[in-house]
Amino acid sequence: MYNDLLERLGLNQNEAKIYELLLIKGASKASALVPESGIGRGNVYNVLVSLVGMGLVSVTEGKQQVHRVVDPTKLNDLLTEKKHELSRLEAEYQEDLPKIVSSYQLTTGRPAIEVYEGYEGVEEVIFDSLTAKTPIYTYADIGSVTGEVADINKRYLKQRIKKEIEKYIIVEDSQKSREFFKKQDTPFTFVAFVKDFPSDFQTAMELYDHRVTYMTLTSDHQISVIVNDPQIADMHRKQFEYLWKSADGAPMQHLHVIDQDDAPKSASEHSDSPDPLESE
Repeated sequence: MYNDLLERLGLNQNEAKIYELLLIKGASKASALVPESGIGRGNVYNVLVSLVGMGLVSVTEGKQQVHRVVDPTKLNDLLTEKKHELSRLEAEYQEDLPKIVSSYQLTTGRPAIEVYEGYEGVEEVIFDSLTAKTPIYTYADIGSVTGEVADINKRYLKQRIKKEIEKYIIVEDSQKSREFFKKQDTPFTFVAFVKDFPSDFQTAMELYDHRVTYMTLTSDHQISVIVNDPQIADMHRKQFEYLWKSADGAPMQHLHVIDQDDAPKSASEHSDSPDPLESE
């Protein structure tokens, strides 16, 4: 009845069988479990030792050992271990993904492209930049960072500050933009105002490492894309740096030319400059 669940929690097939038998029959000797389980006597003893070691089954010592299931909520320990295992797997995946993508690009000559939909996709793509080994370059339409997008961005910002990842943001040079940024004061963030820069485009673009991301941020349509390709990223990087250096009043001393092996610098290295502003 519960074998499938027990196996998904981490028990092997024999462990699940014996655990369920004990659950149904109650306290039992090992010999009594052999006929109904279909497992050999020696293996039944081995399984019981394993279940006792997991803390799922108890045993009374003596000539006639009797095994019984402990409080089934002890199965929570298996679930907790599964969660830890998933977290470890996710960390390994995030660490090795760039190498996997690089191998793919070398053998196919194609950029790796990922497409996401909805606000969940927006969150997936925004949080992807937390893996950045270089500062993040961003074109932002500040008018579109509202509602659910603003909530996602708020959670993301806490993580970015914690990781001390720098972000450089280009926005239109308008009274609305300047008033907006006057209210912001966020570490590891720098803003440049560009004259005649497009506004109200309801999208955002981010650039870091070999990756370029695009997000549409309208209330009824959210498509997010990650493009992983060195040449495409390098083209956008050069465009961004050109615009940054030509921006009126841009803190040019803050913009470093990015090498892919560079690590992001700490804001403490810019102590001679004003506190950065953040669009998030």
